[in-house]
Amino acid sequence: MITSLSAIARRLNFVRETEGPNRGAWVSLFQRFSGGQDGDSWCCDFVSFIEDIAYHGKAPSRRTGSCDLKLSDARFKGFIVAAPQPDDLYFFITDVGHAHHVGIVTIVSEVGFAGIAGNTSEDGLSTNGTGVFEHLIHVEPSHVVFVRLPQQ
Repeated sequence: MITSLSAIARRLNFVRETEGPNRGAWVSLFQRFSGGQDGDSWCCDFVSFIEDIAYHGKAPSRRTGSCDLKLSDARFKGFIVAAPQPDDLYFFITDVGHAHHVGIVTIVSEVGFAGIAGNTSEDGLSTNGTGVFEHLIHVEPSHVVFVRLPQQ
């Protein structure tokens, strides 16, 4: 049985960049976990780290700091879903389908959804922010893809 992704992520909502952009002790931990380095964007590193904890070292999707690679892996494995539920992953994509940010869905309501992510801002408007924050998601439906990981 896995542990809730959003519950684990919420325990890390204190993480902030402390040594400059995309840098700091916790940020570095996430980056190195996924093979990255100081200064790299780290939203995907954060999600990979959370997944590994939730799945007790046997995460069903690729450990990577690349949103594109993680989304490609999810597509290949058939994990894409049309409507989100808590603990799904959300990916922001560009008009040409490039994934550039990822987080974890925490709340779904009639008016939208909220999520928690690393390398974002407190208001949720930046995909290259300063920490881990939970907030409402403001994105056009055509620019988000949802991924549901297996629950076993």
